[in-house]
Amino acid sequence: MRACKQMSNTFTPRPVPSDVIATWPSMALSLWRRSFRPQAIVLMSVAFLLKLFPAWATPAGFVLAPSLFVVAFAAAQVMDERKLFSWQALGELVLPGAVRLCGVALQFAAGFAALAGALALLATTLVRHSAVDEQQAAFAAAIGSARVAVSMPDTLGGEFLHFCATWMQGVMAMMFLGMFIVAIYQGVFGAILHAQQGMEARAARRLGWQAWQVNAGAIEEALRAAPASFWLRTVLAGAAIAATFQSVYFSPAGLLLATYVPCLAYVAFRSIFLGRHENVPAAVRSGETARGPLVPAIAGVRRAALRA
Repeated sequence: MRACKQMSNTFTPRPVPSDVIATWPSMALSLWRRSFRPQAIVLMSVAFLLKLFPAWATPAGFVLAPSLFVVAFAAAQVMDERKLFSWQALGELVLPGAVRLCGVALQFAAGFAALAGALALLATTLVRHSAVDEQQAAFAAAIGSARVAVSMPDTLGGEFLHFCATWMQGVMAMMFLGMFIVAIYQGVFGAILHAQQGMEARAARRLGWQAWQVNAGAIEEALRAAPASFWLRTVLAGAAIAATFQSVYFSPAGLLLATYVPCLAYVAFRSIFLGRHENVPAAVRSGETARGPLVPAIAGVRRAALRA
């Protein structure tokens, strides 16, 4: 209890000037360019594994989604603090917190399932009509056949592109599902404090909410002073998100957004809780990159060849 109280005092949300908040998107973009590859490797690997077990894809994705958000957040942190990416450093940052967030997702899933089950039971109790059931079944079957007819191409190349597109669509769905669970149940900053700092869930949720309250005025001022190009990019991002969920062939755009948002969350968290308002300069970043179990051996061979 004493450790938790001391940690809460250390990670107190601080007010951030509006001019600093205005630089968050550009700093996040810089980190995104450096951290996109490791983020994409993790997200697409999990999506591929879920496709191998379709029966378990929905519950497993529901439980793993918040952890994937924190993994992507930690990847941005590693690339901010190091010259080269280290899988070992990512694992040290992520593994304990990922387990804690899986527990948060299970609690959220249990509550959501209980509420959905109660509403379904109430609906079937109040409305019992066979004609309505038949119409709903026919409508669902018609929609399903139409989707299959439209989405499944005939050629081998088209089937391959469709597979790749649906693969990346799963990445987009998992990331935004994880953000939804985190934002509704724990709060974005609360989830990070709970996962990375080991803070108790209720205290982390309270501090995460305070962070937005403390900086609400500065964020509003930064949005009012934002140039037209910022709003144009925001509209394009919103359109890309909508298009991604409407058509699987826009999934690559969804993958870009799913890897950018954690970088933006990291930059905001770093400013509010750590008081650091700039990306770490390249000359100051740590050069030590211990090889983890996921780093392919060919990377070491390649570096040796470059030195030679």
